[in-house]
Amino acid sequence: MALPNLWRLYNLRSSPYFQATLRQGSEATPLSLFVGRQTERQRLLSAIGGSRSSRQAVAGRPGIGKTTLVQAVKADALAAGYWTSADIIPITADLTSENLIGQLLAGAFEAVLASCAHASGPAVEAAQQLVRTIRLRGGGFTVSAAGFGAGGTNTQAVSSPPGALLLDGPRALRDLLVFALEQGASGLVLHLNNLENLSEADAARAADLLRSIRDQVLLLDGLHLIVVGTADAVRLVVQSHTQVRSVFSDPVVLEPLEPNEVHQLLGARYRSLRLDPNLPVHAPAHAAVIDVLHELFRGDLRGLLKALEDGITALLGLTGDGESPEPIGLADLTLVLSLRYKLELQDHLGATLWQRLEAWGERDVQAVMTQADLVTLWGIKQPSVSQTLQQLVSAGAADVLPRRGGDPLQYLLTGATRLALG
Repeated sequence: MALPNLWRLYNLRSSPYFQATLRQGSEATPLSLFVGRQTERQRLLSAIGGSRSSRQAVAGRPGIGKTTLVQAVKADALAAGYWTSADIIPITADLTSENLIGQLLAGAFEAVLASCAHASGPAVEAAQQLVRTIRLRGGGFTVSAAGFGAGGTNTQAVSSPPGALLLDGPRALRDLLVFALEQGASGLVLHLNNLENLSEADAARAADLLRSIRDQVLLLDGLHLIVVGTADAVRLVVQSHTQVRSVFSDPVVLEPLEPNEVHQLLGARYRSLRLDPNLPVHAPAHAAVIDVLHELFRGDLRGLLKALEDGITALLGLTGDGESPEPIGLADLTLVLSLRYKLELQDHLGATLWQRLEAWGERDVQAVMTQADLVTLWGIKQPSVSQTLQQLVSAGAADVLPRRGGDPLQYLLTGATRLALG
């Protein structure tokens, strides 16, 4: 039995606070809802159009909108004659040179098929045959059977011969790029996501990984690569190695959207999700609530949207099917979110970690702390502090701030944790 659509009380088809990435061609999360970032968007597109190949990095805090920005840039590039697809190539901590070449080849192949459905010829067939054999161990990458002209939506993956991608992958990718250019494409634009997965594993190895494929893959004519990651990941992986840094443009570093841009973003979603076009949409939350959450989450748009969705959904469930409900106020929203996030964190972290969070909150929920500060606060040794922080960051309870020069790393509580601690 389907659950009732409580959002209809506001004349909305569904929740306007979804956190999914906007994608070209998506009815649920269309790119037409993209707001802001015009300067950064134009800068990325100009770099693509200004050379035969390009390598760019987009850096910023988690949840700030890096991935959606690149999706918008890819749509711009597509309109300008480049071939690309809505696919995002994931980066995993155990990535190897062979795996990365395979990811890029598969991404290029999908971009060719997305823009030229009836692509054929030796270059396409060679790429298809090689991509068919790609399998990144640990569940890393599969390709859809539909992508190879077969019916259905299942995925298939078989083992690739050891070292085959190192030998054949760059050549297949080069030939695929030549094919695309001969067909009239201005180039292929690919998107590598979550660079922080590499830097957290081993920054030096991650930089070496990009360097190892620099000449044979990254510099190929017609290839335009956008890499996305946190500010520290970009600094450690892209900018730390001279041979890698020399082929990347200066990173585009995203700052949080301004409060007025967040209101524009939500307004666009309200209009898009209007249930009855003859009736107005009632904003589910007061504008002042949005402003307070924006400050609380420090520009983490994903966290802000999740808090709104979690809180308002819970409150609607409690109030039932009223008519023309008033916008949710801050007191009601923070009360329900405090209870919810406290229970979730206690259940996820366990008693010991929760007690350490409470001690931090009692000191100051806004406090920026170093590991040395927390050694004193928690009364435990530095290795235990480091392990605790890793667990808190992984659980979304704490954030690590971008490192400044040789200063020690600084940490602070996330918006959700601050709500949980009241």
